[in-house]
Amino acid sequence: MQVPLFRLRWMAPAVVLINVVAGFRGLEAGAADSSTAAPWPFAVTAGQRPGTYWWCPGSAFSIEDIDWNLKQLHDAGFGFVHVVPIYGAKGAEAQAIPYLSPRWMEMFEHIVRRAKSLGMFVDMTTGTGWCFGGPNLPNWAIDVKACYEAKSRTVRLAPAARVKRAAPGGEGPMINPFSPRAMNLYLERFSAAFDAFPNARPRAQYHDSFEYRGDWSEELFDEFQSRMGYDLREYLPLFFDDSRGDDESRARLKYDYRRVLAELHWESIRRWSAWAHDRGMLTRNQAHGAPANLLDLYAASDIPDMEMFGASEFPIPGFRRDPAMVRSSDDDARICMLASSATHVAHPPGKQLVGAETCTWLREHWHTSLAHIKLQIDLFFLTGANQLLFHGTCYSPRDVPWPGWFFYASIKMDWRNAFWRDVPVLTQYVARCQSVLQAGQHANEVLLYWPIHDLWMDACGTTIPLTVHRREWMANQPVGETANFFLRRGFAFDFISDRMVAESAVRDGMIITPGGAYRALVVPPCRYMPEETFTRLTELAQAGAAIIFQRRLPDDVPGRADLARRRTRFIEQRAMAKQNGVILTDDIERALTAAQAVREPMVDRGLRFVRRKVDADTWYFIANHTAEVVDDWIVLGSPCSEAARFDAMTGASGRLPVRKRDGRTEVYLRLEPGQTTFVRTGADAAMPPWRHFRPCGEPVVLSGTWSVEFIEGGPVLPAAYRTGKLASWTEAPDVAAQAFAGTARYVLEFPAPPMRADAWLLDLGDVRHSARVRLNGRDLGTLVALPFSVLLDHAVQKGRNRLEIEVTNLSANRIRDLDLRNVDWKIMKDINIVNVHYQAFDASHWPIEPSGLLGPVRLVPLEVFDPAAK
Repeated sequence: MQVPLFRLRWMAPAVVLINVVAGFRGLEAGAADSSTAAPWPFAVTAGQRPGTYWWCPGSAFSIEDIDWNLKQLHDAGFGFVHVVPIYGAKGAEAQAIPYLSPRWMEMFEHIVRRAKSLGMFVDMTTGTGWCFGGPNLPNWAIDVKACYEAKSRTVRLAPAARVKRAAPGGEGPMINPFSPRAMNLYLERFSAAFDAFPNARPRAQYHDSFEYRGDWSEELFDEFQSRMGYDLREYLPLFFDDSRGDDESRARLKYDYRRVLAELHWESIRRWSAWAHDRGMLTRNQAHGAPANLLDLYAASDIPDMEMFGASEFPIPGFRRDPAMVRSSDDDARICMLASSATHVAHPPGKQLVGAETCTWLREHWHTSLAHIKLQIDLFFLTGANQLLFHGTCYSPRDVPWPGWFFYASIKMDWRNAFWRDVPVLTQYVARCQSVLQAGQHANEVLLYWPIHDLWMDACGTTIPLTVHRREWMANQPVGETANFFLRRGFAFDFISDRMVAESAVRDGMIITPGGAYRALVVPPCRYMPEETFTRLTELAQAGAAIIFQRRLPDDVPGRADLARRRTRFIEQRAMAKQNGVILTDDIERALTAAQAVREPMVDRGLRFVRRKVDADTWYFIANHTAEVVDDWIVLGSPCSEAARFDAMTGASGRLPVRKRDGRTEVYLRLEPGQTTFVRTGADAAMPPWRHFRPCGEPVVLSGTWSVEFIEGGPVLPAAYRTGKLASWTEAPDVAAQAFAGTARYVLEFPAPPMRADAWLLDLGDVRHSARVRLNGRDLGTLVALPFSVLLDHAVQKGRNRLEIEVTNLSANRIRDLDLRNVDWKIMKDINIVNVHYQAFDASHWPIEPSGLLGPVRLVPLEVFDPAAK
């Protein structure tokens, strides 16, 4: 199995940095530090701030608690909530409100109104829990599996799945995802509810990842005959008995079956989307998991939603990933890019939002830090996402004892979690990033055809779910290898489906889609291709497009229906392929270069990127997820004479040095492991230059007596203490510190270092897990992610200096304490809470999580230098 590119990079062994310059972090700053940064170049709106899945137990709402919950989210920098009613909390049965009842609609209307008053908006799942389904569905409309009766040669349909984690009033079987008629019936309930409460309409309706379990529908036989031209009932023994007939005959029969199911599900999603549009709402769809062409399903909604699951690995120094506290990560970039590709190819500029379910069970409960979250966020940006939703936040009455109501599969992104104090810094980072990533349009130049027909031409089984958890459908296919090649070599690309190929045109040698223009389309090695797709590709080539077949042309058409006619047409077109202008080559990079597709050489340094075009400028989002500092001239594929850098974490900006070398544009960048930046081709003349620093002497370890005072958190504030050696506060004299979740203030007075420097870098060393820094009464910023260092410009004064660092830990130790004391806090119904491996939850065996400022804290003397002289 081919390992996804993300893993190939992140699993590389960490490099021990011994070079003095490379050994320190944060040696660059913009024209000003974050406290005096110039205005961010794009205005930030609610849709550019992050959202959150808002799990609503039992829909047990009150007006006062709705207002309180929304206010906390607003104040922390969230732009919207996604309402998902789920099972309730024990003891709150009397407060539960049946889903879509008039009382429920009144409460939801208040949520929409209150959010609007705060400058926020609301999305909602078209149902409770997941997937679509609920009460009062007739048998013909529910999710079913086919049971073959060999003796009678008939098919019996059995119920397949019920709505998972349903809320009161939403319980029942899932709908049949392969029945547009069932979708119409299902939506009638929502039409009645929202037509009666027109002011309760959210911004968007949502369909969660495809977790239906069925493989049939009552109308399948009729739909199959109508679409394929023959009766599937006549071939049931061949279909259900893998020992009958030859593999090719069975594969062709099952291909037709899979194609019909895919079309039926696509039509169902389109009907749901049309229903929402008729009522002034958008749609968001998580297509992954479906046994269908994911590109077409994503494109059928307004906002395709991607997902990763679990904790990714990084070789970044200081990054921690305890195997006991994580599950394997489902983080294949190529699968996520199917969602962004659908938007880039099929949706016009200005309507290219790409959602992402972010940080689903990133660590064991209450073990996720803001630093973990920030790195995972960057991965989503690198795959094309630009409207993130955290997974997630649980609605909870204000007076419920800590930790309140909770959802079993979330990172606890709420005010009861200790890290909430510093969440606004992270949400501001997301908002700044997304304000750029939603601007203009994508700047991808290559299309990669997705030959799903090779997957469907499988003689075994029935449906083939394309999930994020089992990835062999991408990883084991040649298209996955080609996608990895593009990522490795720095070609910005999107996947394209047969339907999208059919809707493409050519203008001035460029392949024109509704979403943008591309320089080339690459077909990876594949055995099967519909004759209409092959014909369209040759037509595009004849019109001047670069249509590149990698290593081989397809051998045949897929499926059984009308095989002779389709095969004859295909053979004719195949024989004329080269004459019609298609390119057949083993050297894809050379062919792409000939088509003037731009390669970004920065990937050779381990950097990753996404590009966007905004007016005449190209914007790069660049991430260093390697173990090494990148401190050098970096080649940009987009030529320019001026460039500017923008730091989304601090808001700092400045003009970058630019030079031409060997006909290529280079800019000077320093990126620490874990750091990201934006680079824009073009700069305002009035913009100050970005300042570049390097160490000019040995670092000074700050020593002395630290005063440590616990200022916020619980269950109680431990006693203050003084120490001459930094260590976890769980080792403090007061044993209450072992259970404490919250914030402690560290104070140290120190003399000014004896040497002179243009500036100083304050390196906090090991921070568990976020820190607010103040020196001599001046706020220097809040550090939530690696590297935990901050530039000191003129903050160090002669004589004595007072350093204050407010460090916030995780809530894990407090949860551990609850279980050690057998406190009954697990108060949710249904699944209640399980650990990351879906086993019984017991935190009493957890080791104590190190907390606070572990250091060492150092001052690194810096001098300004001119990269042009390097």
